[in-house]
Amino acid sequence: MSKKKKMVLWTLLVVTSLLLIVSLTAYIYLQSMLNLINRPDNSYPIVNPEDEFFETDEDAEGDEIDPNDILWPEDDYGVIRDKNIINILLIGQDRRPGESRARSDSMIIATINKKNGTIKLTSLMRDLYVQIPGYSDNRINAAYAFGGMKLLNEVIEKNFKIHIDGNIEVDFEGFVKGIDIIGGITLSLSEKEAEHLNKKGFSNVKAGEVNMDGELALEYARIRKIGNDFARTERQRKVILAVAKKVKGSGISDLMALANKVLPCVTTDMSNDQLMDLIFTAAKSDLSNIEQNRIPRNGSYKDAKIRGMLVLVPDLVKVREDLKNIIYGD
Repeated sequence: MSKKKKMVLWTLLVVTSLLLIVSLTAYIYLQSMLNLINRPDNSYPIVNPEDEFFETDEDAEGDEIDPNDILWPEDDYGVIRDKNIINILLIGQDRRPGESRARSDSMIIATINKKNGTIKLTSLMRDLYVQIPGYSDNRINAAYAFGGMKLLNEVIEKNFKIHIDGNIEVDFEGFVKGIDIIGGITLSLSEKEAEHLNKKGFSNVKAGEVNMDGELALEYARIRKIGNDFARTERQRKVILAVAKKVKGSGISDLMALANKVLPCVTTDMSNDQLMDLIFTAAKSDLSNIEQNRIPRNGSYKDAKIRGMLVLVPDLVKVREDLKNIIYGD
């Protein structure tokens, strides 16, 4: 072998070794960062079916419906899975400091299509009346309180026939911290929203573009008296989009510093390798054009009063078809 060829071979070996070392170092660093994330706390026991509860609404009006009169459709087909589709359930937990696991105040399916690079956010209305395996029919947000992520996923798969690949959860305290850590977000408020927030103690808020810290963003996301719960889920999606816009374009060092502070506020049932795959897939997706949806759509549910609860009874045949088109359609 000539001296020139030996030099080329030696250079290739050195470069390859350096690349392997850099890759391994980056992998180890990312693993250490992801270890900051909390995993589900199994110290909260599964609620015994004999102890299940129903969150009644004070002064609820309307005719009471016997839950036994609801006819659920047959499970005529299995849960839909697609290797090109990743469904991550984003859970906002209605838990205050010192409380045990509570109801899921917010449930949004984040769908990443690996084939066409799109991202969709689909809110599940918390008052949806659904079948809960092992329990009486109830609002969907009760499933998380009864059995955590696992039971909530089972409820979604049983009722809507959609597979959930993983869960990411944050409680109110973590939500506030996360918004504050990124320096707040900017959202546009209507006159009614501003007036409502003034009454909640945010006296300096006015209609128009508003810079929100974590406390204000949380109160905004939880508004229910303006435009009902459907408008509320839209506000929650606006918050998520505002966060994505805020961190979009940040440099690697800024993102790492941000992750170091935010990740301890997050809980997930996904492994570090699954999270890294999710991060790389999402990074290649179109973050500037995220589609928003909510379930149920108009015409696919009816308002009802059951066990003192004001609920949305879905037409599961329609809802399943709508969700299938949203998640697996182009």
